[in-house]
Amino acid sequence: MIEYVFGLAVRAIITDDNGKILILKRSADSKTNPGKWELPGGKVDQGEPFDKALIREVFEETQLKIALYNVIGASQQNLPLIRAVHIIMSGKIVDGELNLSDEHDGYAWEYPDNLNDYELADWLENFISGNAKQEDEKETDSDGILSNPFIKTISASVDRMRGKRRSN
Repeated sequence: MIEYVFGLAVRAIITDDNGKILILKRSADSKTNPGKWELPGGKVDQGEPFDKALIREVFEETQLKIALYNVIGASQQNLPLIRAVHIIMSGKIVDGELNLSDEHDGYAWEYPDNLNDYELADWLENFISGNAKQEDEKETDSDGILSNPFIKTISASVDRMRGKRRSN
């Protein structure tokens, strides 16, 4: 039996004033999820508080300084010998101009409801698809569109950060 090592990663849902979130496209030569889209963030170093790690990682990847607000959720990524647990938090830019590191080839500001239009990193796709929900358990919103509970959670968090309330 293979013994897995669990690693901790942290990710930020960073919003703009219009309610869009920042997603980054991993470089084509990345070891994991090359060319796919993800939230900013990365690994937590040994002994490092995870909130400080997220602030550090976002700055290293984007040159943006952020403030963190709430834990949105978590996702697991199964690599050959490591299971990475991604803690996803909400955040807002407090300073800086977006300037990507070599880890990423591009970025986009996108509404949470449109994330499925992108080829997402496996852990983010799992988080959004809500693989714990069965197909027949999906909810329908007021417009008759199938909705996802994780997209609703992300959207509600974005609205809270913008000072709005969602009506469901």
